[in-house]
Amino acid sequence: MRILFAAHQFFPDHSAGVEVVTLNLARELQSRGHEPFVFAAKRSVPHGDIVPGDIEDYEFEDLPVRRVGRPQEGLSRPYRLNYENEVMAERAREYAQEIGPDVIHAMHLQGLSAGALPVFEETGAPVVFTAADFWTVCPVVDLYRHDGVLCRGPEVAHCIRCIASRNPDSRLKARVAPLPDAAIRAAGLLSRTPLPRFVGPLRQVGDVRERAGYIREKMECADRIIVYTRLARDLLLSNGVGAGKIEILPYGIDTTDIPVVPEREIPPLRVGFVGTLAPHKGCDLLIQAFRQSPDLEATLTIHGSSRGYEEYAEELSGLAKGDGRITFSGPFRREELGRVLSEMDVLAVPSRWYENAPGVIFEAFAAKLPVIAADLGGMSEFVKPEQNGLLFEREDARDLGHQLERLATEPGLIGRLRAGIGAVKTVREYAGELEELYNSLLESRR
Repeated sequence: MRILFAAHQFFPDHSAGVEVVTLNLARELQSRGHEPFVFAAKRSVPHGDIVPGDIEDYEFEDLPVRRVGRPQEGLSRPYRLNYENEVMAERAREYAQEIGPDVIHAMHLQGLSAGALPVFEETGAPVVFTAADFWTVCPVVDLYRHDGVLCRGPEVAHCIRCIASRNPDSRLKARVAPLPDAAIRAAGLLSRTPLPRFVGPLRQVGDVRERAGYIREKMECADRIIVYTRLARDLLLSNGVGAGKIEILPYGIDTTDIPVVPEREIPPLRVGFVGTLAPHKGCDLLIQAFRQSPDLEATLTIHGSSRGYEEYAEELSGLAKGDGRITFSGPFRREELGRVLSEMDVLAVPSRWYENAPGVIFEAFAAKLPVIAADLGGMSEFVKPEQNGLLFEREDARDLGHQLERLATEPGLIGRLRAGIGAVKTVREYAGELEELYNSLLESRR
């Protein structure tokens, strides 16, 4: 069958979670005789080398890819283009008509916009949507609010502040930060009047306010919605998305190049962090845990890129300064993953937000490495305390330090946790599950 995958971005420029899952799945389906294609968005000028709306065709590892330039970024861009983009919808229509897919699987629609869903439905092919994160209900995707609170769904006053706090243009932050909540709520009410036709900022506020309803409506075009966790299912349903269509189906990973890490005598305990050096990933908590435990016989190696978060990365360097146990190793290539994991005894995932189903946890388990993670829904569905890892209280560096101390000193703990790590779902198994799903949807159409 011909399968069209849609994603918010793709290789070679981007190689994060959704991209890796999409690539691995497409390659596995290709090996089974299917014909996968990828349709993705790409950042346009001045941040990229493509003009908004223009297309770029190429192959990545024998996989046909078409990328389309996203709208130019900046304060003057209508916010509505983040979720309703007629140009992207038309490009999606053109590519779908060109390849004639039997099934369309949207892995992520940020950048492409939810406006692509009715276009996909027009083809007559079954449409599957994977809610890999919380883009369907959260303008900044992660439900990690501007004030550090974990959010449960959109509220215009908070959404405006979240968008401003994440925007790279400091002018937006400067305009929104001093506004009282009452003023933002009043703007939300005024955005329902004719005034937005004449007042640009009110038009932007109205676009933010209408985002949730628009995406909720377009999600009705999907035949099936896949989520990785119970947490994601419950959050989508509580926000009116996916009733009667949601299926929990965790993805599988490529374990080919992940050897089992041999068990060794400790101390020193070798702790590893793998991820973007971004505030919501909580790497500062891990460094604080080390600094608050000067007698902890352990080392911490931090792997990850600081791109886009350079200021935070500088803060991390300052926080770790003078502690010889802590090393920053930077990002690494995909083919180096086995080596990176082999230099750890435990993986730490100290995230402040609902990580949902981070692939690095599954990769650590494939290497037989226990995981210590924040006690948050999503991660806690996979990391079972005292079985295959340990959990610590979110945002609590002291509790994290206590758990690290246990791992470094408690006789036999590492071995018991390693023994409790079960089989990791492979991409081969995941592709088989999706084949069954695709075929059942095609059969129901017939």
